[in-house]
Amino acid sequence: MTVAIRYQTRNGNTQAFANQIAEVADVPAESVDTPVTEADLLFFGGGTYFMRPDSSASDFMKSLDPEKIKKIALFTTSGGPEMVSDKALTKIAEKKGIPIVGHFHQVMGGKGMKIIGSRGGKLKPEQIELVKKFAKEMLTE
Repeated sequence: MTVAIRYQTRNGNTQAFANQIAEVADVPAESVDTPVTEADLLFFGGGTYFMRPDSSASDFMKSLDPEKIKKIALFTTSGGPEMVSDKALTKIAEKKGIPIVGHFHQVMGGKGMKIIGSRGGKLKPEQIELVKKFAKEMLTE
C-alpha cells in the first residue's frame, strides 16, 4: 500500500500531528506545497481558522486526482470545537469521489493555547498516543 502524508498548518499544531503519523507510517510528512502523485491512503491534515479550513487546505483537496488517490484519512486541529471546516474538507473529497475513511480531530484550546501567529506544535503525551493509535487503525483498514 502506498501512503502519503500532507498537511497545512499556521501555528505548527497540525504539522506536529503529521510528524507523529509519519513515525507510524514510515513516510515523510510534507506540506500541501508538495503534490501527491499517487497514494492508496492519503493522510491529510489542516487547521480550523474561524470555523473554516485555510484556503491552501481547500485548494489542495480540490487539486487531488481521484484516479490517483484511493482514500483519505483526515486529521484536523482547532482552537475550539470541531466545526464546519472538517465538513468542508469532507465535502470536497466526496464531490471528487474520494472516500474519507477516518477522521481525527484535536482541540488545541485551553491552557497553553497559542495565539494567532505564534508557534505551537507542542503535543501532550496523550495527544501523541491518540494520533498514533489513529494512524495505526487507518493503516490496518
